[in-house]
Amino acid sequence: MIKLATGALIFLTAIVLTFVWMAELLVSPNNGFEPPTISKPAAESFSVINANVGNADPRCAFQLLKLCRSDTEARLTENLAALRPEVAILQETLPDHLCDMSPLNDPGHVCVWQYDEPMVRRLLGPDYTIMCEEANLIECIGIRTDAGQIEGCDPGELCISDRVVEIPDGCRTHLTVYAATVTVHSRTFDIVNAHPENRSAECRWHSLQQVFEGDLVQSEDVLIAGDLNLDPWLGDDVSTAYWNTWVGPSETHAYHYHSGPAEVIPPHPTVRYPLFVRTLDHVASNFLEGSLVTLGEAPGTLRLDGGRGTDHRAIYGWLSFPEN
Repeated sequence: MIKLATGALIFLTAIVLTFVWMAELLVSPNNGFEPPTISKPAAESFSVINANVGNADPRCAFQLLKLCRSDTEARLTENLAALRPEVAILQETLPDHLCDMSPLNDPGHVCVWQYDEPMVRRLLGPDYTIMCEEANLIECIGIRTDAGQIEGCDPGELCISDRVVEIPDGCRTHLTVYAATVTVHSRTFDIVNAHPENRSAECRWHSLQQVFEGDLVQSEDVLIAGDLNLDPWLGDDVSTAYWNTWVGPSETHAYHYHSGPAEVIPPHPTVRYPLFVRTLDHVASNFLEGSLVTLGEAPGTLRLDGGRGTDHRAIYGWLSFPEN
C-alpha cells in the first residue's frame, strides 16, 4: 500500500510539473531584466538576494529538479550580474556529481557540457567568496569580496561548510539546512541557509529545532533565509506551528520577517503551481532592519529567471544594521 501511494504521488507530481513546464513554454522569457528601483537605506546596509534556482522541468527529474537547463542558467547569471547583491543565498544549484545520475543527449541540459567552474561560481562570477554545504553541495552562500568575507574561507574561494543539521533516519537527505559565519561591512553574524525537508513536517520540525534551539548557530546575530517548504499563513502542521513560535512580529518573537508580511499583507506567493499557490521562501533575522521585495510578484519587478525556468520567486532588497 505504501509503495502504491508513493508511486501515485510521483506520477501526480510528474503530471503537474509537465503542465507547469508546458504552460511556461508559451511565455517568452524576458531578457530585458532590470533591477527593481529600491533606494539604498541611509544606515549601514547591504543588498541581499535569496533564490531557489531549481528547475520545475520534467527534463531535470534525474537531477532532482535542480538547475539543469542551460538557458535558465544563462538568464539567471545575467540577471544576478545586473543585481550584484552583496549577499547571495542560493538553493538548488546543480553540483557536478548530480550529472552522473543519468546519461543525457540534450544540448539544452547543463550536464552535456564541460565547464571550467562549478555552477554556483558560474552563477555568481569571480567577485564572490562562496561557501556550500558539505552534505550535497547544492545550497550555497556567496559574499561579494568588496563587501565582506566568510569565516574559514579565503577571499574569492569556494569552500565547504560542515555546519549542517543532522537528518534523522527516514527523512530525505538531498535537502538540508546549514550555517556560515560571515562579516559584511565589518559586522559579523551567522547566515542560515534553510532548505528543510519538503514532504515531512516532522523532518522539517527536527531541522528547525537545530536552528533555533541547537548548536547550529554560533553568533548572537542571525539571518535566516531560504526555501523553508512551509507557509506560515496557510500551513497547519507541527513544523509551521513551531516556526510561528519563533518568527513573527518583533514585539513578541525572537525573529522578525524581512520578506512576506514585511513587504505586503497578505504576503506575495513565492511558488505558483496549479491549485497550489504558497509563500514558502522567507527571510528573517533577530537583529536587522528593512523589508525585501518578491521579484516577479511585487509591482514593477521582473522574475529573476527572466520569465520562466524556476518554480520559486527570488526575494531581493536591502537590509540595514541597527544603529549602535
